[in-house]
Amino acid sequence: MTAGSIRTPVNLVALGTALSVTLVVIYVVCALAAMALPKAPLAHGWLQLFSTAPVGSLESLATGIAGSLAFAWLSAAIFTPIYNRLVAN
Repeated sequence: MTAGSIRTPVNLVALGTALSVTLVVIYVVCALAAMALPKAPLAHGWLQLFSTAPVGSLESLATGIAGSLAFAWLSAAIFTPIYNRLVAN
């Protein structure tokens, strides 16, 4: 960084919201692909990461979205203070 650089801290709510939207969109796209193409040889690792329900079920979709939200906010809650402390030094 140059001497005139401004070090801006990360906002927890902004990061948590951004991660939440990103992970939910990725999960829903994968779930829709699994539902639309049930016989396709797709790897369902992302879907099975957040839910143990059968792939393509509504339960899988609901628990997967909830898991994505929980993981996003947990990640933001861990990352934000660490980053902000490192940037402050």
